[in-house]
Amino acid sequence: MQHCRTLLITSNVILYLLHLSFTAMLMQKRRLGRTNLEASVIGFGAIPIIKRSRQEAVSIVRKAHELGINYFDTARVYGDSEDKVGEGLEDIREEVIIATKTHQRTREEAARAGLRQSLRKLRTDRIDLVQVHGIDSLDMLRKCLESDGSVQALKDARKEGKLDYIGMSGHVPYVLMEAVRSGEFDTILVPLNFVQRLASEELLNLARENDVGVVIMKPFGGPNFEALTWGYRVKDTEAFHKFFGTTKAEIAQRSLRYVLTHDVATVVPGLGSIEEVELAAAVGGGFSPLSSDEREAYRFGELPREPFCRECRGCLPCPDGLSIHLILRLKTWADFYGITDWAREQYQRLPSRYEDCSDCKECEAKCPYELPVISMLEQADRLLGMKI
Repeated sequence: MQHCRTLLITSNVILYLLHLSFTAMLMQKRRLGRTNLEASVIGFGAIPIIKRSRQEAVSIVRKAHELGINYFDTARVYGDSEDKVGEGLEDIREEVIIATKTHQRTREEAARAGLRQSLRKLRTDRIDLVQVHGIDSLDMLRKCLESDGSVQALKDARKEGKLDYIGMSGHVPYVLMEAVRSGEFDTILVPLNFVQRLASEELLNLARENDVGVVIMKPFGGPNFEALTWGYRVKDTEAFHKFFGTTKAEIAQRSLRYVLTHDVATVVPGLGSIEEVELAAAVGGGFSPLSSDEREAYRFGELPREPFCRECRGCLPCPDGLSIHLILRLKTWADFYGITDWAREQYQRLPSRYEDCSDCKECEAKCPYELPVISMLEQADRLLGMKI
């Protein structure tokens, strides 16, 4: 009897190892723009492992590699994420792509407090991709591109063999398009999900034309398996369930397949457990684009009716204190996505609304898309201002 149990356990272990090997072999890869790196379509977003013990985090990182994930995304500002990623990948360094970020804006700071520390924490003498982090305005972009800006520090490091490629992360497609046109960046990292699809309007095509690799963040709306907006977790809101699903398995399948049906290289969901790694890796291993029925249900390729706000924030600051881009985002969510009740609740919470607008029209003069902003704010108020 004991011999039979031993055989059964051994057989189960062998089957499990074969399953891991098969899943890893199935993981699809795509070319990361002009870097020519072959990135797994599912990457590893390392923010959630901040909350895990070092031993847990290293196990999660290793599991991701076992299942065929070879693209690991971290940053200097992600707590001890770099340390944990570095330890998890140290002995398999040449099998993976490590992407980190510097949030420093000057040449000196990016070199000292940024890159030098990243190299040490990641336990490597060369990083595949370093991204200038969180560039969300044209002014920030200009500053990081100046001779004493952070991009110059990355160029210096590239000449010294400390990094291979330079990228940029940001949340505003309008700014990222200018970054692509500058010719200075090999990759961009941008949000894309069911309710944040502005990148699909022009940015993805422009990146392809310039052979810039596109990496997608926030495929679930938030850092990991939940919709997160303005700091509010809205995973229990029915309107969001319509798109994202309710269980982790549904969220992984729907959200990641939606993103990967676009012309992008890889997506980096935040992964904070073995379960989440397995769910995400399964999508990359058996990926198939959205069906025609799914495209119709999710309104794939559609954008709101003109005129609509691209949230470039060029209209800010508003002299009357209105968060114009947030108000117009809520308008879009209500009249395009049908997320009406939640949008109305959030509108009521704003400290300044359309009733506080003095009609100075400064926003319209500054809007790069020449939108009738005042009229759009009035329409938003009519839609969102009613009590529920």
